[in-house]
Amino acid sequence: MVSTRKRTGGFFSRAFRRLSSRSSGGAGLSDGQRRAVRFGGVAAALVVVLLLLRGLLRLFFFGGEVFGIEVPAQKVGRIEITSGEAVPKELLLKWLEFNEGMPYFNPDEGLFARDLARRQTRVLKAAPALVALSISRTSSNVVTVVATERSPLAKFKDKDEGKSLVIDREGVVFRRPNVMQLPEITGYATEALYPGDRITSHRMIAAALELLQCLEAGQSELRRGFIVSIDVSKIDYIGCEFTDGRHAMLAWKEMGRGTETSRKWLIAQLDGYVSAIQNPRGRNLRELDLTIPGHSSTR
Repeated sequence: MVSTRKRTGGFFSRAFRRLSSRSSGGAGLSDGQRRAVRFGGVAAALVVVLLLLRGLLRLFFFGGEVFGIEVPAQKVGRIEITSGEAVPKELLLKWLEFNEGMPYFNPDEGLFARDLARRQTRVLKAAPALVALSISRTSSNVVTVVATERSPLAKFKDKDEGKSLVIDREGVVFRRPNVMQLPEITGYATEALYPGDRITSHRMIAAALELLQCLEAGQSELRRGFIVSIDVSKIDYIGCEFTDGRHAMLAWKEMGRGTETSRKWLIAQLDGYVSAIQNPRGRNLRELDLTIPGHSSTR
């Protein structure tokens, strides 16, 4: 009868021999080969972990079935839109093709699918009144859409009284309701003007926008509300109509270029206008010529 001590000793002896055999087999590998083996093992483990993580993420986002348990897909529960009055929220949703209950991550129609940039580009092209559009997921089932609208500086005379053509500081033309208080640009053919156009090569319109930006920024004693209309039909000056009924031909050095020098000359001309109408001899003047720097005269 064999004792327990002998059986145990035989087991450990065989295990030690197998371990020694493996060690002696590996001892023939070079350092580079051993590093390659270790690197391969780490790489294989990393691939397995990434595949497992990918599967878990796909299950969480797209939904599916695992071990007989149905995991629901992530869907949009509520859409919150922040926008102005130029683009109605319903129209914005239509262009974005958004709706409550749509899947977040469906490759074909999901909100955060690869076509998100395409959706934004489509909306910005369809709605030139927007300067930017951002979409974010603010909670587990809430999507926030923020539409930033362009700020109009002036309007054009337009047949559509409900939504007039307007222009912003970048020369972009778009439609905007409720623009009665905006100054009007006249002397420019609007028959071929459409929303989305950008006026960049018309020097007198550039000068008109430069004037309105200066007044809006409060860089002169005049303010934006003092301008009723701006005539851009001439080639060397713009014609301004003011709320007090006065008219002025206005020009300045480098007008329309938007440079620092141009701004200084413009402010000097505007200050000259203020001095002229505040002077006792000029209070009754209705027509002023402000085309010569540092000099104002009647017409």
